Amino acid sequence: MRRRDTETFSPTMVRASEKVNVIPALAHLKVDCRVPPGEDERSVRAALEEIVPTGDWTMNFEEHVTGNRSPSESPLMDFIRDFIEREDPGALVAASGLPGFTDSRWFREAFPGCIAYGFMPARAFDLFEAMPLVHGADERVPVEDLGMAARFFAELAPAILGS
Repeated sequence: MRRRDTETFSPTMVRASEKVNVIPALAHLKVDCRVPPGEDERSVRAALEEIVPTGDWTMNFEEHVTGNRSPSESPLMDFIRDFIEREDPGALVAASGLPGFTDSRWFREAFPGCIAYGFMPARAFDLFEAMPLVHGADERVPVEDLGMAARFFAELAPAILGS
């Protein structure tokens, strides 16, 4: 059997009895699952079958999402690499998986040729410093990074769309 470690499962909500002194006959557990590119409900079910023992439980999907991504080579990626090289010579652009939600899925469905990377250049905060702040009470972006992002987007539109 092939080992599966690509899907992520995060139990996020549980509901059972509303009373503290009642043992419920039924409980509901909601699990957030991030589906990797190219994978779908079938692969998620297979991954769960490998890690969750069979028993008196059922599984229902509230959403049906096929994992998706943009191609790693494109004119947009070329521009990103060139910009990063100018800003930080010798730096490399590396892909990362997004653990949160992105609207890119909807754009890719509506416009099959859409390329979206979720890219915003940053130097002052690295990924490990920034991620815990996302949507938190202390969410912030350093002014230095905001300025670099503004330069990036100001140069991007004419470079990709033409002046």
